[in-house]
Amino acid sequence: MFLYTWDNRKEDMSKYNGLWFFYDDDISIHWDRKNEFDVYQKHEKKNSFTVVGTMTPKQAEQNADEWLADVLQEEKLRHADIN
Repeated sequence: MFLYTWDNRKEDMSKYNGLWFFYDDDISIHWDRKNEFDVYQKHEKKNSFTVVGTMTPKQAEQNADEWLADVLQEEKLRHADIN
């Protein structure tokens, strides 16, 4: 039998109420089911972006995929300019 205690600390539960999309390199994007997206890498918030308008979970996933692809493409081009 396990005993669980509650210490009355308030925890920010909003990060659990949205939808998560997972990618390579430990990248994940959290959608708040409204219009805000937070980008994490290895559990550390790295960026965020907003998409105006209502969307379905599938549309949110497409927006997250497109945003990440654009950022990765920009990074790839930036590194190509250095070499």
